[in-house]
Amino acid sequence: MNSKAISISKKAASTVLILVLLVLSACSSNGTVAINSMFDLSKSMLEACEFKEMSYASSEDADAKSLLKNVSDIDYSKVDKYFISYATSGSKNADEIVVIALKNQKDTKEALDSLNKHLEYRKSIYATYDTSQSSKLLAAKTFSYKNIACLIVADDASAVEKAFYDYIKAG
Repeated sequence: MNSKAISISKKAASTVLILVLLVLSACSSNGTVAINSMFDLSKSMLEACEFKEMSYASSEDADAKSLLKNVSDIDYSKVDKYFISYATSGSKNADEIVVIALKNQKDTKEALDSLNKHLEYRKSIYATYDTSQSSKLLAAKTFSYKNIACLIVADDASAVEKAFYDYIKAG
Protein backbone atom coordinates (compact mmCIF):
# COMPACT_ATOMS: atom_id res chain seq x y z
CA MET A 1 0.00 0.00 0.00
CA ASN A 2 1.43 3.36 -0.91
CA SER A 3 1.57 6.35 1.45
CA LYS A 4 -1.08 8.25 -0.53
CA ALA A 5 -3.65 5.46 0.01
CA ILE A 6 -2.84 5.30 3.72
CA SER A 7 -3.24 9.08 4.01
CA ILE A 8 -6.67 8.96 2.32
CA SER A 9 -7.72 6.05 4.55
CA LYS A 10 -6.78 8.00 7.69
CA LYS A 11 -8.73 11.03 6.47
CA ALA A 12 -11.76 8.85 5.67
CA ALA A 13 -11.57 7.17 9.06
CA SER A 14 -11.33 10.56 10.80
CA THR A 15 -14.34 11.86 8.87
CA VAL A 16 -16.40 8.77 9.72
CA LEU A 17 -15.44 9.07 13.39
CA ILE A 18 -16.47 12.74 13.48
CA LEU A 19 -19.81 11.92 11.84
CA VAL A 20 -20.48 9.08 14.31
CA LEU A 21 -19.72 11.36 17.26
CA LEU A 22 -22.06 14.04 15.89
CA VAL A 23 -24.88 11.53 15.46
CA LEU A 24 -24.35 10.13 18.95
CA SER A 25 -24.34 13.59 20.54
CA ALA A 26 -27.55 14.52 18.71
CA CYS A 27 -29.25 11.33 19.91
CA SER A 28 -28.20 11.83 23.52
CA SER A 29 -30.23 15.02 23.89
CA ASN A 30 -33.46 12.99 24.41
CA GLY A 31 -35.14 15.12 21.75
CA THR A 32 -35.15 18.19 23.95
CA VAL A 33 -35.08 21.86 23.07
CA ALA A 34 -33.27 24.20 25.44
CA ILE A 35 -34.96 27.54 26.08
CA ASN A 36 -32.44 30.04 27.38
CA SER A 37 -34.93 32.56 28.71
CA MET A 38 -38.54 31.75 29.51
CA PHE A 39 -39.10 35.45 30.17
CA ASP A 40 -37.94 36.39 26.66
CA LEU A 41 -40.10 33.63 25.18
CA SER A 42 -43.13 34.91 27.10
CA LYS A 43 -42.42 38.45 25.94
CA SER A 44 -42.27 37.33 22.30
CA MET A 45 -45.51 35.41 22.63
CA LEU A 46 -47.29 38.29 24.38
CA GLU A 47 -46.24 40.72 21.65
CA ALA A 48 -48.02 38.57 19.05
CA CYS A 49 -51.50 39.50 20.25
CA GLU A 50 -53.15 42.41 22.02
CA PHE A 51 -53.24 41.18 25.59
CA LYS A 52 -54.60 43.33 28.36
CA GLU A 53 -52.80 43.47 31.69
CA MET A 54 -50.99 40.17 32.28
CA SER A 55 -49.21 38.68 35.30
CA TYR A 56 -46.21 36.37 35.13
CA ALA A 57 -45.10 33.35 37.13
CA SER A 58 -42.26 30.96 36.38
CA SER A 59 -39.89 28.32 37.55
CA GLU A 60 -37.67 31.17 38.73
CA ASP A 61 -40.15 32.08 41.51
CA ALA A 62 -39.52 30.96 45.08
CA ASP A 63 -42.82 29.04 45.16
CA ALA A 64 -42.48 27.69 41.60
CA LYS A 65 -43.67 24.17 42.40
CA SER A 66 -46.94 25.32 43.96
CA LEU A 67 -47.55 27.92 41.23
CA LEU A 68 -47.34 25.27 38.52
CA LYS A 69 -49.96 23.18 40.34
CA ASN A 70 -52.49 25.89 39.40
CA VAL A 71 -52.30 24.80 35.76
CA SER A 72 -50.73 21.33 35.68
CA ASP A 73 -50.62 18.25 37.86
CA ILE A 74 -47.41 16.90 36.31
CA ASP A 75 -44.77 15.73 38.76
CA TYR A 76 -42.55 18.78 39.25
CA SER A 77 -39.38 16.66 39.17
CA LYS A 78 -40.04 16.14 35.42
CA VAL A 79 -40.09 19.89 34.71
CA ASP A 80 -37.00 21.71 33.52
CA LYS A 81 -38.59 25.17 33.53
CA TYR A 82 -41.87 26.86 32.80
CA PHE A 83 -43.76 30.12 32.63
CA ILE A 84 -47.39 31.09 33.07
CA SER A 85 -48.68 34.41 31.77
CA TYR A 86 -52.26 35.06 32.81
CA ALA A 87 -54.79 37.87 32.84
CA THR A 88 -54.34 39.88 36.02
CA SER A 89 -58.11 40.26 36.19
CA GLY A 90 -58.97 36.60 35.67
CA SER A 91 -62.58 37.12 36.60
CA LYS A 92 -63.02 39.34 33.52
CA ASN A 93 -60.55 37.86 31.06
CA ALA A 94 -59.54 34.27 30.25
CA ASP A 95 -56.22 35.09 28.54
CA GLU A 96 -53.46 32.67 29.51
CA ILE A 97 -50.23 31.26 28.13
CA VAL A 98 -48.47 28.29 29.70
CA VAL A 99 -45.20 26.85 28.42
CA ILE A 100 -43.68 23.86 30.20
CA ALA A 101 -40.24 22.62 29.15
CA LEU A 102 -39.62 19.11 30.39
CA LYS A 103 -36.35 17.42 31.18
CA ASN A 104 -37.23 14.50 28.92
CA GLN A 105 -39.32 14.40 25.76
CA LYS A 106 -41.08 11.21 26.91
CA ASP A 107 -42.98 13.28 29.52
CA THR A 108 -44.39 15.77 27.01
CA LYS A 109 -47.67 13.91 26.46
CA GLU A 110 -48.32 13.81 30.21
CA ALA A 111 -47.73 17.56 30.48
CA LEU A 112 -49.95 18.23 27.46
CA ASP A 113 -52.72 16.07 28.94
CA SER A 114 -52.53 18.07 32.17
CA LEU A 115 -52.83 21.35 30.23
CA ASN A 116 -55.85 19.99 28.35
CA LYS A 117 -57.42 19.05 31.68
CA HIS A 118 -56.77 22.59 32.96
CA LEU A 119 -58.31 24.06 29.80
CA GLU A 120 -61.46 21.94 30.18
CA TYR A 121 -61.79 23.09 33.79
CA ARG A 122 -61.48 26.74 32.74
CA LYS A 123 -64.08 26.26 30.00
CA SER A 124 -66.55 24.90 32.56
CA ILE A 125 -65.88 27.77 34.98
CA TYR A 126 -66.34 30.52 32.39
CA ALA A 127 -69.41 28.78 30.94
CA THR A 128 -71.17 29.32 34.27
CA TYR A 129 -70.23 32.91 35.07
CA ASP A 130 -68.82 34.78 32.04
CA THR A 131 -69.89 33.40 28.69
CA SER A 132 -68.25 36.37 26.91
CA GLN A 133 -64.95 34.51 27.26
CA SER A 134 -66.29 31.16 26.02
CA SER A 135 -65.41 31.71 22.35
CA LYS A 136 -61.81 32.51 23.31
CA LEU A 137 -61.61 29.34 25.40
CA LEU A 138 -63.16 27.23 22.63
CA ALA A 139 -60.52 28.56 20.20
CA ALA A 140 -57.68 27.93 22.67
CA LYS A 141 -54.70 25.89 21.52
CA THR A 142 -52.75 23.18 23.25
CA PHE A 143 -49.78 21.70 21.43
CA SER A 144 -46.37 20.21 22.01
CA TYR A 145 -43.01 20.48 20.35
CA LYS A 146 -40.36 17.97 21.35
CA ASN A 147 -40.06 18.39 25.17
CA ILE A 148 -42.32 21.44 25.41
CA ALA A 149 -46.05 21.51 26.16
CA CYS A 150 -48.05 24.70 25.58
CA LEU A 151 -51.47 26.18 26.26
CA ILE A 152 -52.62 29.41 24.63
CA VAL A 153 -55.88 31.19 25.42
CA ALA A 154 -55.98 34.43 23.44
CA ASP A 155 -57.98 36.40 20.93
CA ASP A 156 -55.52 35.23 18.27
CA ALA A 157 -54.05 31.97 19.58
CA SER A 158 -52.62 31.13 16.14
CA ALA A 159 -50.49 34.29 16.11
CA VAL A 160 -49.20 33.50 19.60
CA GLU A 161 -48.40 29.92 18.54
CA LYS A 162 -46.49 31.27 15.52
CA ALA A 163 -44.50 33.56 17.84
CA PHE A 164 -43.58 30.49 19.92
CA TYR A 165 -42.22 28.65 16.87
CA ASP A 166 -40.43 31.76 15.59
CA TYR A 167 -38.68 32.14 18.95
CA ILE A 168 -37.71 28.45 19.11
CA LYS A 169 -36.35 28.45 15.55
CA ALA A 170 -34.32 31.63 16.20
CA GLY A 171 -33.00 30.26 19.49
